[in-house]
Amino acid sequence: MKITMLRKKIRSVFFLFLVLAAYFAHAQTPRKADAITLRNATKLEVLIQEVDDNVVKYKKLTDPEGPLFSVRKSEIASIHYGNGEVETFEAVMEVPGYYAPAAPKATAPATSTTAAVSPKARFQEELRTATPDRLRAIYKYYKTKSKGGMIMGIAGVSAGVIVAAIGTGIVVSATDANGNYATYQDEKRAMRGAWMMIGGFAGAVTVGTVGFVKGGKNGSKATRVRRELTRRNEPITFRISPGFNPANRSGHLALSMQF
Repeated sequence: MKITMLRKKIRSVFFLFLVLAAYFAHAQTPRKADAITLRNATKLEVLIQEVDDNVVKYKKLTDPEGPLFSVRKSEIASIHYGNGEVETFEAVMEVPGYYAPAAPKATAPATSTTAAVSPKARFQEELRTATPDRLRAIYKYYKTKSKGGMIMGIAGVSAGVIVAAIGTGIVVSATDANGNYATYQDEKRAMRGAWMMIGGFAGAVTVGTVGFVKGGKNGSKATRVRRELTRRNEPITFRISPGFNPANRSGHLALSMQF
């Protein structure tokens, strides 16, 4: 009798142990991930915590104890839960305040950008930040460019006028007093002279205009550099030249500056 009771107690304890072991094993089993598929085809593997009327709250699979995130249901196409259940969501077009009167758009204040700064203002700013030696170098550069442009314009106009004058002379010499051509050769020569006249005048206008415009622009920049040097009371050029006085046999250095 005692042996039978002992066996029953052992069986009861063993059954209770099996129940507790199964419970703890189930409790320690990791939860399967839930899959959220968004409407842009993005798939999120998460641990869903709460499904609200408008949002789904979840935690990251890699950080189950971390912060809580949420995504709107309107952005979700479907949810595949870890237990095998699948829930789909219909697309809903959200138009907040569709029937509300449109509020007037506020005019954004105009902002100044680097692109809106004129080249003249940018050049003037560069002059203000340049050193005196740098300003002298810039002045010399633009002064040389200005002289080159003026020379180009004068040479172009002069050459064009000379060519046009030669063409005029050929046309005049190919005709008689009545303006007629004596021979076919004279007519061809007059045509060549006419083309020389047209080319000479066109060249004079084109080359002269380009040269004078270039000279004027570079001259204007050189003038601005000169004004900046004058404002700083800095000479444009200065020269140190040695000298010798034969009367007392002494040497000296002469410093000349141009403002």
